[in-house]
Amino acid sequence: MREVEDCHSVESQARVIAAQHDWLRPHLAHLTSVVLAHRVSNKGRRFVVRLTNLDCVDDVDAVDVVLKAFASGDSLEEFERCLGGHQKALDNLGPCAVPEILSIHPETRSLLMRHIGGRTAHDMLGLAELGLAKSDDILEACGRWIGRFHRSTLQSPRPIDPNFMLRWVATMRSEVMDRSHDVPRRDLFMAYVDQIPAMAEAVTGEETPIAVAHGDLHLRNLLITEKGALGLDFDGVRTVTTAHDLAKFLVRFHGWFDADPDTPALDPFWRGYGGDLKDLSQPALRYILPIRLLGDWRDIPKQRTDRRSGQQHRFRNILKCAEKVFRL
Repeated sequence: MREVEDCHSVESQARVIAAQHDWLRPHLAHLTSVVLAHRVSNKGRRFVVRLTNLDCVDDVDAVDVVLKAFASGDSLEEFERCLGGHQKALDNLGPCAVPEILSIHPETRSLLMRHIGGRTAHDMLGLAELGLAKSDDILEACGRWIGRFHRSTLQSPRPIDPNFMLRWVATMRSEVMDRSHDVPRRDLFMAYVDQIPAMAEAVTGEETPIAVAHGDLHLRNLLITEKGALGLDFDGVRTVTTAHDLAKFLVRFHGWFDADPDTPALDPFWRGYGGDLKDLSQPALRYILPIRLLGDWRDIPKQRTDRRSGQQHRFRNILKCAEKVFRL
């Protein structure tokens, strides 16, 4: 019941914000709304809502758009930063790979995009587990999109400098050590986190490819269509090693679908990504992926009763993956 009430609230708020986009306002009374995603934080509510009249008009009068609204507490700078990341990817890859932006309303921290039919890579891989889709095709499409995205801004390789990531690791370790942030299986977490500095030292100075990062490249931010994959929900423009995006994607894949970090199930992904970039990314990935794995572990509530069903599943897979990534 609460979930239904939340959706109604989001739909109402979406229509108020959509009305601020002048070109859409005359059509609103005839549009059906569908909540695609919403999340509440201390800054307010973020949501994504589809607005469409495809079921009741001719093609010439069709409207089929997606409203993405940031939280009211998000700063204008944050909105513009994420918008810049989306626009840069759109400029580089085109509307077949990144949804086209139709209008922007900075005051409400919102934008309208052309709707593209498809399912997230996460949902499609779930269907593949049921035999209703082919995981090889899904993963190859993901790899191909990420490879194109990275190649579009690829720069000359740079030596690996792990200091920034090691500072984040030191913060995680300190918080878990003094229990200001508690984690499940604290003993294992501490044993694993203490291995990170040596992993980083082993690759320091080796070359790594550099490109603009997506910034939040998990399985729900890639949309799978009949023509391939599209990227969603970009962070701001930031040039870093490609291993950051790869580690986020891979850790989420291992957490949800295949806990084995050496699984051959990822061969299609790397085939799509490209063998040359795969090889170049490996040194940085060898220390960034373990850090990202611990970061996801840190987000799991300590008490099992506080975990959602998905978090319990992910935690089991994180533990299995960590057994092979780390050594005791």
